[in-house]
Amino acid sequence: MAKVGEFTELSPVYVTARGTRIGVYLFKGRYFAYRNSCPHQGGPAMEGEFVGNSEVEVREDGSRREYTSTERYNISCPWHGIEYDIETGVCRADRRMRLKSYKIFIEGDEVKVRA
Repeated sequence: MAKVGEFTELSPVYVTARGTRIGVYLFKGRYFAYRNSCPHQGGPAMEGEFVGNSEVEVREDGSRREYTSTERYNISCPWHGIEYDIETGVCRADRRMRLKSYKIFIEGDEVKVRA
């Protein structure tokens, strides 16, 4: 459990629920919570950087513009750089992998994780 006032955009707050370390963060007014364990090799995924998603725009003339999104972000595991969509927990490189997510609910000024 954490207080609403403890959160700033894309800065995880860590809680422990049933012996599991969980990173909870605020993004675009919504809270997300994931187990701090990367499905790739168990690295501390939530301790990685939050990075804009690499995107490509294909123009009508067939040319391409590559850019870093300011709307879609990923969590990049610090061990191997594997990236997970912060809103779904799904791995960008291999959709079969995903972070273990938890339900969040707000009671008064408290952000709670349902584990």
